[in-house]
Amino acid sequence: MSLSRKTNPRLWQPTFLVNRALVKDLRSEIEARFSLEKTARILDVGCGGLPYKSLFANNCREYLGCDLFPGTGSVIQCSAEELAFENESFDAVLSFQLLEHVRRPWKVVHECARVLKKGGLLLLTAPFMFPHHSSPHDFFRYTHEGLAALTGDAGFEVERISAQCSSLSTIMLLLNCYLTRPLNWFRRSKITVALSWIILCGLVVPINVVGLLFETRLFRIQFSKGNEGYSNFLILCRKP
Repeated sequence: MSLSRKTNPRLWQPTFLVNRALVKDLRSEIEARFSLEKTARILDVGCGGLPYKSLFANNCREYLGCDLFPGTGSVIQCSAEELAFENESFDAVLSFQLLEHVRRPWKVVHECARVLKKGGLLLLTAPFMFPHHSSPHDFFRYTHEGLAALTGDAGFEVERISAQCSSLSTIMLLLNCYLTRPLNWFRRSKITVALSWIILCGLVVPINVVGLLFETRLFRIQFSKGNEGYSNFLILCRKP
């Protein structure tokens, strides 16, 4: 599936609900806190093929990406646990859906703190309730309290935490993931690939529509009060 699903999700895509919610929250944070003056130099840690770069294009002067397995030639190859950059060399550090894939997430967060200037922003996203997805490995899931503790131990001050997909819409998301998994078998043959798309749209679109209804305020519970199973979390911190 194209990386565009992350910044331009479509109703027929299985992960539409979480991608839509995450992009909405990212746009809100970018508008409120990112600018050419305040976040001139940005580092995207574990960026893959830089799918989120376009969102920040008008709010920075330089956007660098690094990854252990670079998705494009412009990405710098290095481990997130040992970043190949000087101390205090960035105004903002980003990391999207990476922390579940690293063995030592605390080292990653400390490295982010090391390369970030004083007063700089750290923006992280990570899943709480989402299927296992090896890429190449999948080690952890995070609550909002876990992310706050992880960043706090690295010296960051938490400014905002937001959650993506309420419990009921998360159930719809998980249902999409499990129902569409068998469709990979149909895509092995050119003869049945069209059938797979018909089945995909027939299953996914109605489920996503119901999921959108579950995203209304009526069905959302404040995650800080507990007993809520959000799919994903975004945390924004500042280095003192």
